[in-house]
Amino acid sequence: MSLVILHDTRLHGIPEAGLGRVITVNAQTPLATGLSRVAQAAVFPVTELAIACHGYMSHEYNQMSNLDARGGQGLQLCREDLLVSNVSQTRVLRNVFDRIWIMACGPAGTIVHSSRPFCREMAHYTNTQVIASDTAQRYHPGIYDHAAQVSRYVLRFGEWEGSVFRFTPDGNIESFNTSETPLP
Repeated sequence: MSLVILHDTRLHGIPEAGLGRVITVNAQTPLATGLSRVAQAAVFPVTELAIACHGYMSHEYNQMSNLDARGGQGLQLCREDLLVSNVSQTRVLRNVFDRIWIMACGPAGTIVHSSRPFCREMAHYTNTQVIASDTAQRYHPGIYDHAAQVSRYVLRFGEWEGSVFRFTPDGNIESFNTSETPLP
């Protein structure tokens, strides 16, 4: 299996060398350009995509202020962001990947609707299963290597927080084994 990592550099740190091909984007990269570069980076027959970026979560929902933040609005990805309103742009990835992992805060959340439309629609448009959590994710942007006495800015995600779901192209949503992850 080969892995393509789409990393928005506003998420501090660098994916570990050797995990897969890294495509970096930022606030100046047009979304269409970033997604096109990702599609071109896929290696057949088996490729998975890991998206490493910030996810949008809010304390404001149901016309009230709430203690717990909820996600599901989308991702801080490229210039336009990837949101429920433009998730159809992921159709450029249709049938390109075997699985898409979203390593971000809360993309599987229910703030927009209880049907979790952001990830459900992404699975539909890409015709690929999407794995994501409904909760804020902890990550570490780097480590200090005491032996070499140097900081290494390598992203570390660790275990998933919250509930993790698998969204399939036919609209099904099921719980996912939280011990499985594409990035350390």
